[in-house]
Amino acid sequence: MSLSGEQLKALARQGAVQRYQELQEELAALTATFPELARGGGKRRAAAPKATAASRRRRSMNAAQRKEVSERMTKYWAARRAAKTGAAGKGRRRKAVKKAVKKVAEKSE
Repeated sequence: MSLSGEQLKALARQGAVQRYQELQEELAALTATFPELARGGGKRRAAAPKATAASRRRRSMNAAQRKEVSERMTKYWAARRAAKTGAAGKGRRRKAVKKAVKKVAEKSE
């Protein structure tokens, strides 16, 4: 026995109406048990302790630390530029890289 499209649609509607009524009853039971849910109180989260908020902050570097990082990164990028140009690089750029590497090496000593 096969059902027509209209019959299937009518049965689906009956099932949806029944499920909707079940959900309404369940919602009524929940709001009776937890009245704050009806006022929208269920959306709130517990406040985080103050200690965790403070521990998440990133510490800033002092002047000496910034200078150290700057020198280290200058060396790093000078070495990368030198490795990139390698034997193929000639002329002013290569001289500038050598000069930068030498300058950084003198500062670190």
